[in-house]
This record gives sequence, C-alpha cells and structure tokens, in this order.
Amino acid sequence: MSKVTNEQLETLENQYGDMYELPVGDKIAYLREPNMVDYKRAFSAMQRGTDIDFGEAMLDALFVAGDEDIKKVDDYFMPARKILIDFFNYDDAEVTPLKDGKYKIDIGEHSCVVRKITRDDLKLAEKKNPSGKPFVTQEKLFEIVCVEKDQAFNNRGDAKIRFPLFQAIEELQNQKVAILKKRLPMPS
Repeated sequence: MSKVTNEQLETLENQYGDMYELPVGDKIAYLREPNMVDYKRAFSAMQRGTDIDFGEAMLDALFVAGDEDIKKVDDYFMPARKILIDFFNYDDAEVTPLKDGKYKIDIGEHSCVVRKITRDDLKLAEKKNPSGKPFVTQEKLFEIVCVEKDQAFNNRGDAKIRFPLFQAIEELQNQKVAILKKRLPMPS
C-alpha cells in the first residue's frame, strides 16, 4: 500500500489510534504509536543483535501503511531508524516525597504511591526475571513497592505511563551520587 488515501488513513486511525507520518526523501510511511510490547520486542532484538536490529523490529512493528522501501532499502531505512528515537520523548514523572519513606509519582493526570525501594526488593524483582527480558524487572519492582495507584497504572502496555514510571523508580534507587576516585599517594 504505497499511496494511502485519506479514507484509508481514517480507517487506520480508528483501528490504531494516534498515527505518525514518517517522510524519508520522496517516500512516506505511516506508523502507529508504540506500546510496551513493541519496545520489549525491539529491545530483545537489540539484546540478541545490534542497534540496527532494534530499528528493524521497531519499524516493522509500527509500520501500518506507506512505502515499503522505507523498511527495505538502506537509503531510506537508515534515516528512518534514527528518527524512531523520538518515540522515547515522554513527559517526565514528578516525584514528591511523602511521610514514612513513601513517594508520590505523578505522570500527567495520573499518580501512584510507592514505598522506599530496598536492596531486597531489587533482588526479588531480578529473581522474578530469570531470563533477563527487557522491562520485566522494572514491572516486578513496581508491583513490589507500589502502595496505591490510579487505574492507568494497570495498563502495562501504555508506554506514556511506563517509561516515565520506570525512570522515576530508577531515580528513587539512586538518590545519592557515588563517585569512584583513585586515591593519590600522600606526599612524603
């Protein structure tokens, strides 16, 4: 489906929701918005291969219409894969300390409360992801430390919530700064 009509685009928008145009030179692709399953597949491809594999997996998953040359021909694929990083630009979470070692995480109009993250929490989350699948450890850690949450946090596929949430949880684990410096010998 190289030439896409407005009617076809409307049908695709009804089916997939938000759509994105990806013009590359004289070609154009239409992409749907990524979800966490897409990111998991792409990161898994990258773990098994390279950054190129990430781009191929992501473009294959999101491509819903347009010129197939963008996926198949290097002159079009290379700039297209670079632009896919724009999908990682999600709103930052706001983290507010509460009483008793708890934190409120606000992402847009949605919020959750998590307790302080411990070393044991991290160990348990890692044990629940023995194969090292992307984002599973973060999901398990959130399940362990979450005290309360809005309904939006039940949707594990919503990347607009998950990426800022995982970033906030990572920041809560690393609130102090650590710097390793080589000790210089004392002057004699």
